[in-house]
Amino acid sequence: MNIRLALPTLLLSVASLAPAQSTVPVTPTPPLTPPPVKMGLWQSSVTINMSGMPNMPSGAGSTTHVNQSCMTPDNWKDAFRNMQQRRQQMSANCTTTNYSQDAHQLTLDMSCTSEQGMNTNMHIQMFLDNDSAMHGSATTKISGAAFPQGMVVNSTISSKFLSSDCGDVKPGEGKAVQQ
Repeated sequence: MNIRLALPTLLLSVASLAPAQSTVPVTPTPPLTPPPVKMGLWQSSVTINMSGMPNMPSGAGSTTHVNQSCMTPDNWKDAFRNMQQRRQQMSANCTTTNYSQDAHQLTLDMSCTSEQGMNTNMHIQMFLDNDSAMHGSATTKISGAAFPQGMVVNSTISSKFLSSDCGDVKPGEGKAVQQ
């Protein structure tokens, strides 16, 4: 999973915690240009650590997923459009702030409030180590009636380029290597 898939994956992990609600308008995601990295097959490891989830045994909140994905300039842009659609599926009023992207890093903050009072604040920071490696993190803080004590989801991401040939991995789709 590269940045293109890591951000939506992180959002999906948060979305799975939010209750279903009616549709609310969403602030558009900033336009993004593809990063200065090699296009093709990437493999990523995403480790997600959760704390504060109700009825979660101590130490049970950590999972690591390893995925492969095919990065192209078009699906890089599509990933952020898909991120907006996922936020709409979360049925939350969301805003993206402090967005910054250059040749070395991408950062953004996202804040969402649902109609039923669920508040989610996320900070994402990705570092482009070179044209074939990147790493980063995301911190998500969730509060509301379902999480009266608050919940924190910390994610770390590391990605590496494998090949300019994506093989059987189609752009826009991921392939689980390890769950």
